Amino acid sequence: MSETRTASKALTLAILGIAGLCLMDVLAKTLGANFPIAQVVFFRFAGAALWLALFIALTRRAWPQWRFLTRHGLRAVLGCLTAFLFFYAVTNLPLAIATALGMTAPVYMALLGVLWLKEPWSRSLLMAIGMGLAGSLVIIVGGEDAVSATGEATPLAWIAAVLAPFTYASALVLLKRHATDEGAVATTFAQAMLSGLIALPFALPVFVMPGPDDWFAFVGIGALGAICYILLLTALRMIPASLFSLVDYTGLLWAAFFGFVLFAEVPGASLWLGGGLVIAACAIGVNGARPKPPRRGVKLKP
Repeated sequence: MSETRTASKALTLAILGIAGLCLMDVLAKTLGANFPIAQVVFFRFAGAALWLALFIALTRRAWPQWRFLTRHGLRAVLGCLTAFLFFYAVTNLPLAIATALGMTAPVYMALLGVLWLKEPWSRSLLMAIGMGLAGSLVIIVGGEDAVSATGEATPLAWIAAVLAPFTYASALVLLKRHATDEGAVATTFAQAMLSGLIALPFALPVFVMPGPDDWFAFVGIGALGAICYILLLTALRMIPASLFSLVDYTGLLWAAFFGFVLFAEVPGASLWLGGGLVIAACAIGVNGARPKPPRRGVKLKP
């Protein structure tokens, strides 16, 4: 297969994966309007764990190792907290607004990488952080009168929308620190399984029995989480991470499309202005994180 066809296939898989994750958010938003958030979070992770377990069994991949249980547990706590925050935010805010604020995660990840992993500062990183925060502020101030079809845009919903990408970035930094522990599929399965177990005691006391139609949504939210992860993982192996990150920005377009078509949520100008600043911040951050080539005339040590 030629490089062009390989890249085209990878981009198609990546775009489908991003669109699928936005559909998962649509299901979370729909379910969150009628069921406790804890119940939605539990089905999201428990369902994904079941699908990933099936994938591991069929492909004969490695299962998680018990010796890494503590590390998986730390990431599971952050992952579960992120889901609680984001699902609450996406239920009570317009889909596109919650998604746009969620896209600040790479900026927070760069900042946490400096603080936790002792990665070097750079001017581009400072610029990215400033633009990301400015974009978030534009979205929040401009979305003061935002109307969600499934909830009410309370201050608590805005706080959840801002905190969710921070906790998500924290989980990614931990994942980066533990990247050599074991394979990506095993790591994701372990985190999904443990996150489901963490959410279970919160979901049981408030559990509401789903109707026949609701079960499709509950099964779908877990299936989309697992299937889209596999699509994105496959795409990431075929194209550079920098190109993959650009495809990730299409999530805002999918969110605006689904929000308008399914919930009649019309994005305002502040969303596109703030979202543009967030996307630009991420692009600057990715570019600044690339290793600099050696200057001409400077010989590398053998």
